[in-house]
Amino acid sequence: MSTELTRPLRLGQVPAGGRDLVVEAGPEECLALAQRYGIAAVRRLRAVLHLMPEADGPVMVRGHLKALVVQHCVVSMEPVVEEVEAPVALRLLPPGRAATDTPDDTVDEIESQSGLVDLGELLAEEVSLALNPYPRHPDAVLPAAASDPEETAFGALAALQARRQPN
Repeated sequence: MSTELTRPLRLGQVPAGGRDLVVEAGPEECLALAQRYGIAAVRRLRAVLHLMPEADGPVMVRGHLKALVVQHCVVSMEPVVEEVEAPVALRLLPPGRAATDTPDDTVDEIESQSGLVDLGELLAEEVSLALNPYPRHPDAVLPAAASDPEETAFGALAALQARRQPN
């Protein structure tokens, strides 16, 4: 398990009235996260969270996550700076309670190990899910061959199919 951003939380230590928490990655953590994600840089990662224990043992975590990242353009390889934003909605489950995921869940249930959860790891995973899979610089232009349908793999398959069909 990666530990680039470690923020352990013991579920039993969240007060009955709840707790506000800000998680910010330091420079070394940002560097390690960029390496983990395979991107040029993580310049900033910050989450503002509210933790509230529920009556039957779980702790509800709601908040917002922002990160400033630098990725390489998929066309030109130029750096692309993007702000990643994501809501955070997690239910941290006490030991022995299994997650009950359903397709329409709006809250991810996270099982704890001995009542301990690493909030930093959960936030690092949220950022990885929110990254743009195809970052593109605004000035990037596709080569002419990429926009010519006959020059693509599908164009070649279509031409091959046309040659095989009898007239």
